[in-house]
Amino acid sequence: MSRLVYGWLTALISGMPSWLGYFLADSLAAVHYHFFPARRHAVLANLAVTMPRASRRDRVRVAHQVMRSYNRMMYEFFRLPHLSREDLLSSVEVVGREHLEAALARGRGVILASSHIGNWELAAVMIAQFGYTLHAVAGVQLNRWLSGAVRETKTELAIQTVSPEDGFRKLLRALDHNDPIALVVDGDIYAHGVNVEFFGRTYHFPAGPGVLAQRTGALIVCGYCERVSPGKFRMVMEKPLDPADFATVADVNQAVASRIEEHIRGHLDQWCIFRPMWEPPAQASEAPSGNARSAEA
Repeated sequence: MSRLVYGWLTALISGMPSWLGYFLADSLAAVHYHFFPARRHAVLANLAVTMPRASRRDRVRVAHQVMRSYNRMMYEFFRLPHLSREDLLSSVEVVGREHLEAALARGRGVILASSHIGNWELAAVMIAQFGYTLHAVAGVQLNRWLSGAVRETKTELAIQTVSPEDGFRKLLRALDHNDPIALVVDGDIYAHGVNVEFFGRTYHFPAGPGVLAQRTGALIVCGYCERVSPGKFRMVMEKPLDPADFATVADVNQAVASRIEEHIRGHLDQWCIFRPMWEPPAQASEAPSGNARSAEA
C-alpha cells in the first residue's frame, strides 16, 4: 500500500509544471517556519553558532531560506523517479568527477562524505547515473510508513540503502567490491562518533569516514550538491583525502569535518538540518515539540 501511495505522489508531483512546483514550495516556506517550532528552534540554534556575529533578524531571514530550500528539495525528490536521464544530466553541472574516478581506479572503493546541503539525494542519483552502484547510509526515509517504498525506488536507481544498524559490515563489503559509499556526516543516525572541532566548538562526529578509510585504504572525497537556481544544480567533488597522510583516525575525521564546515559555511541558506547540532541531548529534548531530527529523504 505504501508503494502505491508513494508512486501516486511521485506521479502527481512530477506531473506539475516546474514553475508551479517551485511556486508552491516557496509559498509554503513561511508555513514551514511558523508551524514547525522544533525545526525553527533547531535551525536558529545552529545559525547562532554558524553566524555568531549576525543579528537575530539576519538569522531569522536565513532560517526562512533554509525552510524554502528544504521545501524545494522535497519537491525535487518526488520528481526524481520520473526524470529522464537527459533531463537529469542537463540539470546538473558536475565539478570534480575526475577525483571520483581517480579514487576508484585504485581498486579500494571510495568514501563520499557530504552534508545536507541543497539536494543531497540528487547527488546520489548522479553517482548512480555515472554507472556505479552507490551504497548510502540512511535512517528512516521520509517517515516510517513510506520508508520501504523510498528504499525500493532507490534500489531501482542503483542506490543501495544501508541501515545504521548494519554497522560497518556492508560498507566494508562495498569498498572491497570497489563501489562508492556515501556518508552524510551531519546526520544523527550514526551509532559511533568522535569529538572534532566544528565551527569552533566540540561536535560529536561520525567515526565512519576515518575508520573505514584507515581500515581499507579507500580515499575520501568530500563534496556537496548546491542548488544554483530552481531546477539547476552544481555537484562538487573535491580532491580526495588519503588516510595514509594522517597519523590517526581522529586526524582523518577532523580533516573531513573541516572540509564539511567550509561547505556549510558557504551554503547556510541551503543547509537543511532540523536538530540543534551543538546542544546537549537533555537541552535539545526541551526544545518545542515537533520533529527536530535531521531530514532523511
